[in-house]
Amino acid sequence: MYSLIKYSIGSSLLYVSLAFSQIRLDINTIPDEVDVYLDDINIGTSPIRNERIIPGAHIFEIKKKGYAPLKYELIVNPSKAVEIDFFLNPVHVCKFKTKEKGLVFELNGEHYWDVDNIRLDLEAGDHTLRVFKASELIDEQNIKIDKPETFNYKEKKTISN
Repeated sequence: MYSLIKYSIGSSLLYVSLAFSQIRLDINTIPDEVDVYLDDINIGTSPIRNERIIPGAHIFEIKKKGYAPLKYELIVNPSKAVEIDFFLNPVHVCKFKTKEKGLVFELNGEHYWDVDNIRLDLEAGDHTLRVFKASELIDEQNIKIDKPETFNYKEKKTISN
């Protein structure tokens, strides 16, 4: 593909011809039928076959309801073809419950709550739950999310002599 760019310098016009080689782009996703955005433009649903892309920096966004969105930056070098595989993690509805009083919960350093019952949409995978009482960390747990689940938290009691 050749682009003709016109620049105006005072009353003179300067024409510059730039040659951009297009590269064949194929995109596969798990699951299928995922919306694929290339540099903020929806290029269709996966699988994508024989799309064209020019060398340089690009941003891919992959979105599907029920799955965690994915944003991926890629520098495309001149070549004949680029094939990219994306795997999206499902999102599960998880509930956290407790009968304990005075606790503050933190999940992954981004979700905070102090109520006895909460529902969160969480990406499948490993997460860190931290529990505070009077601003003191009293518990830290790694939890694995692989299905919708309810977690019932009970404070660990220490045995004193």
